Amino acid sequence: MNSLDDSLLKKVTCNRFIDFSTPLRQNMRYMRRFIKMFSSQCFGITPLFLRNPLHSFFLLAFTFFPASLSAQMSKAISSAGIAWRVQGSWKIAGQAAPIFSGDAIPPGSLLQPDEKPAPHSITVLLPDGRRFLYECFTTEDCARGFRVPALYRTPGPFTIDMLARIRTVLIHKNQSPATPLRESSLPREQALAVLNADRKIQVAGLAAHLSNGRYTYVVRSLNPAHPFLSHPAFEKTGPAITLALPSPGLYSLTIIDDLNTPRIDLFVAAIPPAQAQNFEKSFHHAQALMKDWNSNYFGWPIDDFERAYLESLMLNARQLGSGPEIADKSAQPQSPFHRTNITAEPRFHPAAGLLLKETAVALHCDTPGATMHFTVDGSQPRAGSPVYHAPIMVKGSELTIKSFASSPGKKDSPVVTGIFRIQEESEDRSQPSGNIPQRDSY
Repeated sequence: MNSLDDSLLKKVTCNRFIDFSTPLRQNMRYMRRFIKMFSSQCFGITPLFLRNPLHSFFLLAFTFFPASLSAQMSKAISSAGIAWRVQGSWKIAGQAAPIFSGDAIPPGSLLQPDEKPAPHSITVLLPDGRRFLYECFTTEDCARGFRVPALYRTPGPFTIDMLARIRTVLIHKNQSPATPLRESSLPREQALAVLNADRKIQVAGLAAHLSNGRYTYVVRSLNPAHPFLSHPAFEKTGPAITLALPSPGLYSLTIIDDLNTPRIDLFVAAIPPAQAQNFEKSFHHAQALMKDWNSNYFGWPIDDFERAYLESLMLNARQLGSGPEIADKSAQPQSPFHRTNITAEPRFHPAAGLLLKETAVALHCDTPGATMHFTVDGSQPRAGSPVYHAPIMVKGSELTIKSFASSPGKKDSPVVTGIFRIQEESEDRSQPSGNIPQRDSY
């Protein structure tokens, strides 16, 4: 797995990511390290009686049943979303590890920020295409926590693979101080380009809108072993630009005009011709899927996700997932209904998702005498937010309702969020998320 191998092996813990790719089946020494890490971090120690049985189990399982186990692992993490832009300290209820950008967020989980009086925010991106922003600024608001909604449609196979690959790369970046997520104020674009025999690529896109003339570009290789850096010049004379690169790989380029003004932040995956067909099919599918999500739920980090997906293709980052026991546990919503000291969470009727027409949405709470506060402008509800008295009409194209409940002598419920969209004629409600018509899954 190239540079991902060692760092990702360290994630082989009960609540993190396990790599079930080829090295586990072929390298006995790798397997021993895996068993040692797995048992020591999951059980606290590697008992003598566990070492050989565990070793034998994994070796036999991945030798004779790799496909079935991979399928089980895929199923276990198929519904997981992605944490993005985490500010402050957050945890999933019942887990000790803090949440970082790229971590898996199971639908139905309860997100709990620490209660320090400081800004906290986290964006959760779910595989049904929805995007949720949770934030709090006071101890009182943070103490409620935030419930991640369940999926309203089933993610397709390509979606599962794409998000698993993106999570892999994001986690790797979080572990590598030398490769942080880079911010840029320039127009950004990602390109998958074929490197020809002359070691040149052609790129259109944003570059097509540049005026003809002379430009230079700063080239940075993302391969730490070969930090290639140069400032070559080129002439733009048509709808595309031709750039020279030393070899196949990942490159970050800045296009600079003749007045020394940076114009475009370009991320390029340069591939040999033999890989073009498979890579282009996968990347174009991912682009179409993310564009569709962003058109329905604006705010997806498309540029960062496209770059992470290209990195995963180039590094052949395999789909990773949580261990089955932890995945099952974390995937179960920890409902506060049976906890007598916490007010029950508000429930939406009808459930959030696609609606066929304008609809009145009612809120219900199972705690007698509870008061439900809500917002419909996207902001987080607080103690001073409007009190629910009557159903809320969903008109136009979309409405986001956020609510929590409070009652005397009990703690406030977590904040729940419902996104309601009126179905357009072109939308197929039965179509699983990520299964784009007339496209093969990768």
